[in-house]
Amino acid sequence: MMENLKIGNLHLKHRTILAPMASLTDIVFRRVVDEIGGVGLMVTELISAEGLRRKHKKTLSMIKSFDFKTPQFIQLLGSEPEPFIDAVKYIEEETDFSGIDINMGCPARKVIKKRAGAALLKDPKKIGEICKKVRKIISIPFTVKIRLGFEQENVFEILKVLENEGVDAVTVHFKLKTDKYGSKARWEYAERIKERSGLKIIGNGNILNRDEALERLNIVDGIMIGRGAINNPFIFVEMQNEMPSSEYKKDINERLMALVEEYYPPELRLLRIKAFTRYLAFGRPYVKEIKHKIYASKTFDDVKQFFRELDF
Repeated sequence: MMENLKIGNLHLKHRTILAPMASLTDIVFRRVVDEIGGVGLMVTELISAEGLRRKHKKTLSMIKSFDFKTPQFIQLLGSEPEPFIDAVKYIEEETDFSGIDINMGCPARKVIKKRAGAALLKDPKKIGEICKKVRKIISIPFTVKIRLGFEQENVFEILKVLENEGVDAVTVHFKLKTDKYGSKARWEYAERIKERSGLKIIGNGNILNRDEALERLNIVDGIMIGRGAINNPFIFVEMQNEMPSSEYKKDINERLMALVEEYYPPELRLLRIKAFTRYLAFGRPYVKEIKHKIYASKTFDDVKQFFRELDF
């Protein structure tokens, strides 16, 4: 089994990636996971290429930097080549991010309406056009995240386009855009994709615990974990056979709250904690009562005492 993964000129220490998740893989959560360790690469939440091109204040605040031990990629969203080109130039010249990932898989209605995210899967020609132009000007690693297709599977056609345009690696979420949120990822595609594509393939979808993660790593070059990591920020170190103590978990809980205070103005702190709680409490029926107390909290000070009771 391969021990590490090379994306472009970047050697990852581990073949694991923290997935981009809107309003969840912000700088707070990425710093927490960075401090815990065990992950090879992290990707920011979705960033609008157009917003970056125009240097929107809100967009710039979402790509705040920090001296991370783990390489960080920015995930860009858009539907035309030009904004991507300007965004990439900005990232290379003005930030210390290690690479970019283009989102071609987001199923959100407002994203699809803008012909971005998963909508691009219906237009392989446009995908080729975007990747060709980005490849021409980029010097840092460049990856793309896709799905099996929009309503019908066309993953092999898309992969061919991405391979022709020289993308460094591709993350495949093993679902169609039209698959339901709770439906199972179709990992049976992984081996066929590996056989038929010369690209480095990162698998994504329904990896919720350490054992599943280790099993999936045998099939693909790397794995990307989203919900499973927000539900358990220790999943990556557990894959290295490090089992964190309950004291350490309590420290991380405190750390998360401290970082929310550090990065967010008072009026947004409560919302942040509530957003994290939804995932941290997932699959833990015994914390139902605490979860309700967190959701019912009216101030950040109130929420802190309940959040401490949330058993990671």
